[in-house]
Amino acid sequence: MGLAGRRIIMSKKPFFDHFKELNIRIFASLTVVLVFAIIVYANYSTIYNFLVQPLLIAGYSNADLVAFTIYEGFQVKISNTLLVSLVLSLPVLIILIGNFIKPAINNLTNFAYVMYITSFLSLFYFGVFAAYQTLPIAIDFLLSFNESDFILRTQNYFQILFRITMLFGLSFQIPLVIYFLIKKGIISISIFTENRKELFLVVLIFSAVLTPTGDPLTLFAFAIPVYLLIEFVLFLNRNK
Repeated sequence: MGLAGRRIIMSKKPFFDHFKELNIRIFASLTVVLVFAIIVYANYSTIYNFLVQPLLIAGYSNADLVAFTIYEGFQVKISNTLLVSLVLSLPVLIILIGNFIKPAINNLTNFAYVMYITSFLSLFYFGVFAAYQTLPIAIDFLLSFNESDFILRTQNYFQILFRITMLFGLSFQIPLVIYFLIKKGIISISIFTENRKELFLVVLIFSAVLTPTGDPLTLFAFAIPVYLLIEFVLFLNRNK
């Protein structure tokens, strides 16, 4: 084989190494989720009771949840198991993904890497906790508009539950993204500090668009913590 051929193989080797490592991490991630799914499925009664707590606190009962089809109960159980497994296994998944991406980020120290991972997970679970605490009031507020008897579909309840919790968890990453962009010099902190009124208005509009329930309580429960976290990020970067 000629020198040119060896150069081509050598130039391609890093790519295939990364591709192989990516496949290994994808397989490891799926394995982790599967292990958590088995654990969650084995303890589904406990998980189910935890998930319906917002409904019970709002003054309703399990009897108010109705399945519309023969297979709906099975669908709900499987989807709940997978979603809860993803939430519980998130720390392991983030570490697996983070260790793969880390070498591609220039000037990222081990300390900064650990802080970003810790902040991401803390903000995510804080958002999920905030959503879980807000749900009973939001449910009671929305259902209070029914003038007659109603049927609460099981599938719809859990869809709203996970949609709101995931939305809160992911959207609480916005301050972390802003911190990263300011730290890397991609955007200037003055964009935020000199336009605080506009910033709060943007957060409110963003919250109104994303919150699926549409009630004012959920909107402000979402918007105010996000805005305060952004202000905290601006405080940390005040000397930039």
